[in-house]
Amino acid sequence: MPNTPSRLAPLRASKRVEGRALLGFAAGALDPDRPLLVHLVVTRRCNLSCGYCVEYDHTSAPVPLETLCERVDHLARLRTVTVALTGGETLLHPQVPELVRHVRARGMSATLNTNGLLLTAGRIRALGDAGLLGMQVSVDAVTPNATTKKALRPLLPKLRLLAEHARFRVQVNTVFGAAPPEEALEVVRTASELGFAAKCSLARRTDGTPLPQDARAREILAEIGRLRGRSLGPLDESFQDALLRDGKLDWKCRAGARFFHVCENGLVHFCGVRMGAPGTPLAEYGVADIRRAFGERKACAVSCPVAYAHQASRLDSFRAQAGTETVPGPPGGARPGLKHLPVIA
Repeated sequence: MPNTPSRLAPLRASKRVEGRALLGFAAGALDPDRPLLVHLVVTRRCNLSCGYCVEYDHTSAPVPLETLCERVDHLARLRTVTVALTGGETLLHPQVPELVRHVRARGMSATLNTNGLLLTAGRIRALGDAGLLGMQVSVDAVTPNATTKKALRPLLPKLRLLAEHARFRVQVNTVFGAAPPEEALEVVRTASELGFAAKCSLARRTDGTPLPQDARAREILAEIGRLRGRSLGPLDESFQDALLRDGKLDWKCRAGARFFHVCENGLVHFCGVRMGAPGTPLAEYGVADIRRAFGERKACAVSCPVAYAHQASRLDSFRAQAGTETVPGPPGGARPGLKHLPVIA
């Protein structure tokens, strides 16, 4: 698809935001005491019920903006580089642009995860005006199925709105295994044609390990990896090939340090897959906790398919990790009152 003036203008408008983000990332990469990425839940409520997801409900109220701003303030004190706003469905929070603006005012970059169904031209422009760095939109299939409703058929008009109005980077994520692999390939091709980055997340069992993929699925995953839209530079997902081939990985996970997850109750968790540890209130989480988590060897790392875990840990592969081996909390993103299903993403 050729570039048009309407698509080039948003990319030019985002350069200042991106330049600031790159400087922050470079500074953070040099200092192992700084979190590079923190996922902050703004609401547990979602407008969908996808068959692989355990991280939502249909009743929770949005976390109050004042509370979220207090949490953002503490992340700023920890010198966090990027705050990823997530849910549930993030756009069900009515004050997301104000929160993005507050993240930016505290010197950090803001990204946002969404299923995209609530996007409008006005919301897209408001997020750009607030200084959003990037948005990840979940698109798992071409046609809705029993596992996922996040499909190209209902979402393509929303993706076209993003191509026209977004003044931030857009990435499409597809859960590989939520639909036939050929559909994942079509999703990635469409994202690339629209000028977006695209990536795949491996569908997982409730113990956090990836679902096995047959030879045909692996061929398609390799083809997806060759597409321009999935070229993520230093954030590539080459670890997936080794994990599917060998069933295990040898790497140093920096969960709780370089990245962590703050739930709607304000508790710190190592990641969204393994919840419950350390379970410390964010307001009490400090540099000593970061250093301890940085040094801990995580027993679950050997079979971990979580892309952001690998990406946020990659820059520290040369640094020692001699701490005690731990299993950071129960698998499956378990939370009281939430459904537990055989596949998670």
